[in-house]
Parts: sequence; structure tokens; C-alpha cells
Amino acid sequence: MGKIRISRTLFAVVLAACIVSSFAVGYYLSPSGSSGGHQPQRIGANVYVTIETPMGIQAVPIENVITTIGLQQAATRFRVSGTYTACQYISIGNATASASLTKLTTEYTRAQGTVSSLWTYNGNPAFNVTKKFTFTGTVTLNAAGIHWDGTANSDNNMYACANFQQTTFQNNWNLTITWILAYSSS
Repeated sequence: MGKIRISRTLFAVVLAACIVSSFAVGYYLSPSGSSGGHQPQRIGANVYVTIETPMGIQAVPIENVITTIGLQQAATRFRVSGTYTACQYISIGNATASASLTKLTTEYTRAQGTVSSLWTYNGNPAFNVTKKFTFTGTVTLNAAGIHWDGTANSDNNMYACANFQQTTFQNNWNLTITWILAYSSS
């Protein structure tokens, strides 16, 4: 059997191609995203809606949309020291969750929630804000928002919003919103 001879130039080109393709594959398969590097801090949230009626209790986890002004507010709070009002007010009403919203389209009410101590959520520091609403009449709702301003129907202060199944609430029915705000580096 004869020997196969490869020139040094050909060997160098094949080796370089292997190295470049290995880095490219690692870059695109990186768990931190398509940039292949460390991602900046971002804030995520999860919402849990609990509806209590005479027919029973329904608990539903839902996703939310962090608004554009919410992201700007978070960036400002991390960048500038000072006194800020925490995101501790929950609104309920009607809207289609969107990053461009600055408040719910139609707000039924807004109230201060109970803020928990810091805790760990999926390995990340988190806190939650919970508010239980009890209805005194009939109202149909499909959205919740979390705000840093407690003034009813005020604008330009909604950090995030979420949709739940449109529900017509009756007298003495309850709606509990628990918003989990988790700070993650992934």
C-alpha cells in the first residue's frame, strides 16, 4: 500500500477550515443565543391568575409582555441611583398584551399589591406582587398590568401586561393576580 502525501499548504488550509467551522458551529449552538457570548441582564416575569367562583377555583399560569416603557424604566433604575416607586400596583381590565402599550386599553381598577421578600425562582433572584380583587357587580375582563404608579387610569407607567381568558365576573367572585418578577442573566 502506498503513502498519501499531503502538502503543508493543503494541510494548513484543511486545519484552518476545521477550526473555523468548529467555532461557527459552537457560535450558533451556544445556549446563550446567537451572539455566542454572555447576554446582558434582562428581567422576566410570570403571572398566575386565580379565578374563584361558586363553581370552583381555576388557577392559570400565563406569560406576559414587558412593555417598551417598562424596559426603559428598568434600565433607568439600574443606571441611576435615587428613589423610585416599586412596581407594586396591579391593574385589571381589557387589552391585547403588547410591548407598545403604556396602560391597559380599558382599566377597570388598579390597586397596590402585597410585595414579597426576595426569593429564588429557577435559580434567579425574584419577588412577587399579589393582589386579590373581589367583584361587587358584573364585569368582563381579559388583562392585567403591573405598574410603578398607583393612580387609576394613569398612563406611561405600566412595566408589563398579560392576557388571560376573557371572563365575566359576577358579584362576590374573586380574581387573584400573582406577578413574579425574576432577574435573570440568561
